[in-house]
Amino acid sequence: MARKTRKKRRDGREDDGGQVATTEWTNDELAAAVEAYLQMLELERRGEKYNKAAVQRMLVTGPIASRTSTEHRMQNISYVLSLMGLPCIEGYKPLSNVGSGTIETLQSIIETYTAADAAPMPLRPPVPVETLRKLPPTGYWMFVCNRTVWHGEAWLRDAGTTLLYKVSDHNHKEVQAGDLGVLRINARRGKSAAAAHPAAVYAIVEVLGSPRLQPDDSESYYADRADAGAVVWRAPLKLLGNLVEDPIPVGGLPNNADFRHFRLPMPTATIPISRRAFSEVYRRAGLTRPDLTDEQKAATIVGVRTLELEASKADPTRKSRISKYIERGPIGQKVKEIRGWRCQICETLGSEPIAFFRRNGRPFAEAHHVQPVSLLMAGTLAATNIMVLCPNHHRQAHLGNFEVLEDGRHQWRISIDGRVLALPKTAL
Repeated sequence: MARKTRKKRRDGREDDGGQVATTEWTNDELAAAVEAYLQMLELERRGEKYNKAAVQRMLVTGPIASRTSTEHRMQNISYVLSLMGLPCIEGYKPLSNVGSGTIETLQSIIETYTAADAAPMPLRPPVPVETLRKLPPTGYWMFVCNRTVWHGEAWLRDAGTTLLYKVSDHNHKEVQAGDLGVLRINARRGKSAAAAHPAAVYAIVEVLGSPRLQPDDSESYYADRADAGAVVWRAPLKLLGNLVEDPIPVGGLPNNADFRHFRLPMPTATIPISRRAFSEVYRRAGLTRPDLTDEQKAATIVGVRTLELEASKADPTRKSRISKYIERGPIGQKVKEIRGWRCQICETLGSEPIAFFRRNGRPFAEAHHVQPVSLLMAGTLAATNIMVLCPNHHRQAHLGNFEVLEDGRHQWRISIDGRVLALPKTAL
C-alpha cells in the first residue's frame, strides 16, 4: 500500500489532521474550540458521558467550518492547560507542536473563560446539525416574548423562579439542559412616553430540561388562554437573573453583528446568540456565576456587591469568612488606582502622599474601610466606604487619635491629632 504523504503548511507545521491550512486559526475559531473543550472537561469531572466525535462534527459544521478536524487542536489545548497547571481531558494527550503566538492566544482565551467574573458556559457543547446553517446552535439562546401573546412582565413581577417557555419547532432538538439564554420582551407602543416600552432584556435564564410537547398551566399570563393550552414544544427555564425592575434596553447594546437579532422584531420563539452577546448582557445585568465560591466572588467588583447582599442573611461564621476575603478585594484596589496610591490625609496636609515605591516601581498604599468590613452592613463594601491611606495613617486610623466626625454622601470630615480635615469619597 502506498504511504500517505502528509502535507505541510507554509510555516512548516502540519495543520490539524495533516490537512493543508490556508490560514491560521482565527481567535473566534480558537475560542470555539476552547469552549467545547472546557465543557467536555466539566462533563468528565462530573462523571457524565459525552461524544467527542459529535463535538468535532458540531465544530466543523458550525463555528470552525473551514477546518476538517479538531483532534490536534484539542491536544494543543491540553498542552496549554498543562503549562498553566490546570487539569486536562484524559482522551486528549498534550501535543506541543503549536506556535508560541497560538500558545499565548489560547492561554488568554482560557483565562477569559475561567475568570471569576466571566459569564457561565452552557453545560454541554451544542448539538451538531446535519446541514450548514446560517445560525447554528451555540448553547446560548434568545427567548423572544411577544407582549400580545404572553404577559412576561406580569409573570416576572410575580417572582416565579421557573417557567415553561415555547421553543421554535426547528430548535426543539437543539435546546439542551444546561443551555443559557436571555428573555427579550418586544417593544410596546403607546400614545405617551409612560405607556410605551422599548424592546429589552428582562431576564437571564438557564434551560433545565429538553423541550417536550406540552401545554402551559400558567394560563392567566396569556392574552388568549387557548395559547396556554396549545401542545407545543416547551422547555423549563430557571431564572438566573430577574431584571424586570431594571431591564436592559436593546437600543443601548452594542451596534454590531452579535446584537443584530436583539433589535429586530423576531417572528420566532427562540434564536441562537453568540457567547459575546450573552456575556455582555450578563455583565450589564450585574450577575455572578452561581457556581462561584465566596473567595472567587470577592475577586471581582460585581461579586463583592453580591456578597454584600448575601451577607445580611449569612451566619456569623460565613460573615467572618466573607470579611477576610473582601478586606484585600478588588474594590479597594480600584479605589487606590483611581487615587494614584496617594494617602488622602498626607495629600490634604500637604505632605508627600506616596508612602514608598515597590520593587516593581509601583507606589504602595492601603485601603481603609471606614465602617469595618466585618460588620458587613449595607454600604460597607462600597468604594465610598474606602479611604486611601499610607501605612502610618492607616494604623493611626485604627489605633490612634483619629475620629470620623461626619460621614457624608461625598466626603468625610475627620479629626486627626486635633486637626479637622475634609476627605473626598471615591465613587466607581
